[in-house]
Amino acid sequence: LRRAVEGGLNVLVSGGTASGKTTTLNALGTAIPPTERVVTIEETAELRLEELLPDCVALESRSANVEGIGHIGIRQLVRHALRMRPTRVVVGEVRGPEALDMLSAMNTGHEGSMGTIHANSARQAISKLRTYTLMAEEQLTPDVVDEMIAETLDLVVHLHLDQRSGIRR
Repeated sequence: LRRAVEGGLNVLVSGGTASGKTTTLNALGTAIPPTERVVTIEETAELRLEELLPDCVALESRSANVEGIGHIGIRQLVRHALRMRPTRVVVGEVRGPEALDMLSAMNTGHEGSMGTIHANSARQAISKLRTYTLMAEEQLTPDVVDEMIAETLDLVVHLHLDQRSGIRR
C-alpha cells in the first residue's frame, strides 16, 4: 500500500462502521512524499495529515447558522481545493454527490488522491460511488459514470471489522 501511495495511485478505502477507514487513510498519508501539496476535505476533522506533511491544508465543511446562512458543503470544498493547486486531494468520507467532484479531481492531474466510503464490500463501494456520482445535478449517464470510475480509481482497499473478535482485516 505504501508503494501504491508513493507511486501516485488513486485509492478508495472502504469498510463498515469502525472498520478503520480513517485510521488507514492516516497511515497511507505517511507515504505521501513531503514535497507534495495536499488538501484534505472532511465533514468532521479526523484526519491528521497536516501534522505529518509540511504542505497540507485541512478543510472542514460547515453547517448553516440559525438563520440558515453559511453552509459550506463537501462539494464546495472539493471545488475550492482544486484552486489551491494541490498535488493530491484527500476526501475524508464520500457520502453523496461530492463523489463526482472527487472523481473529477482524481482524473484531472491530482494522481495519488484518496478517499473513504462506507461499504460492506469492495464491490458495494464501487456501486455506492456510482450511485453517489449519479446523484449529482450534472445528470451524467450511468455509462459515463461507469467509465469515469474505471478510468479514475486504481485501487480499492476494503477493511472489515469482525464483530465477534474485534479484529480488523
